[in-house]
Amino acid sequence: MSGTLIAVTAQAMARILVLDPEDDWADPAAVRWSWTPDPAAEFSGGETPGGAAEPQPAWHCLDDVRLRRDAHTGQAYVLACASGGLLAQVRYPQGGMPVWAAELGHAPNPHGIELLPDGNIAAAASHGNWVRVYVTDGRAMSPTFVQAPLAGAHQVLWDEKLQVLWALGGGRLVKYHVGGSRRQPSLHRLAAFRLPTRGGHDLQPDPLHPDRLWVTTVYGVHQFVKSAGRFTAEYPRRRRLYAMHIKSIGTDPVSGTVLQTTPARDDPTGWRTDRVDLFPLAGKQIRKVLPGSGIYRARWFDPRAN
Repeated sequence: MSGTLIAVTAQAMARILVLDPEDDWADPAAVRWSWTPDPAAEFSGGETPGGAAEPQPAWHCLDDVRLRRDAHTGQAYVLACASGGLLAQVRYPQGGMPVWAAELGHAPNPHGIELLPDGNIAAAASHGNWVRVYVTDGRAMSPTFVQAPLAGAHQVLWDEKLQVLWALGGGRLVKYHVGGSRRQPSLHRLAAFRLPTRGGHDLQPDPLHPDRLWVTTVYGVHQFVKSAGRFTAEYPRRRRLYAMHIKSIGTDPVSGTVLQTTPARDDPTGWRTDRVDLFPLAGKQIRKVLPGSGIYRARWFDPRAN
């Protein structure tokens, strides 16, 4: 299938899990790496009277995960965020305490996180209706940020080739210039494009077609052609991939396999699933099942794919 691992936001387990798609996910041996806040962390909630670790509400409803690498040091990081309000940057594979984190509270409902080339962190919040660039500046917990409004903001994505920050809102895809300095960044809106259907959910690159972005909405799966500034319904395997309520999508740069997560019909939250669907370039659809996980998003664990 593919040698690329898959990361998932397992909400019911309160963990980021990285799994091998070649393995049976019902077997714990399929997990190659996992992370959840340490009980000693300020935002972890400490321990229950019985001694069991209980994550604080800040680490509630995990909704994004990404693998990134610092171009200067070579250090890899896992970026994670939760609707409960936690943004975190964790060394990979070392794990442990975040090297940077921000605790925002429940109200903004953060949904997307990204590492910028200068080391600052971009984030999107759907109820806060904003896109932010946080100043990390070597501080473990940094409250300093610059902000731009975006209704229903769900995701942010740095475009290395174009040197712009893309952000997906409830009704628009927006392109930003990140200027200024690391300590005093600026965020300037360059262009905005109306989505084909409302309710933006996920925004990802297509490594097989670098001029295109994957965009999912409540009512469909689309691609955006960057050079033309337009959305298109014409892309490979559209009949297999086009569906409603797709929470995450991504293309494996090694095999070309596309993954998707779709809420299970019997899930009480309305947004989680225990399944990740894989669509190879050739052959039948493959379904990976992680019992009791409550997955919101899944990612190919490769910086080129997410």
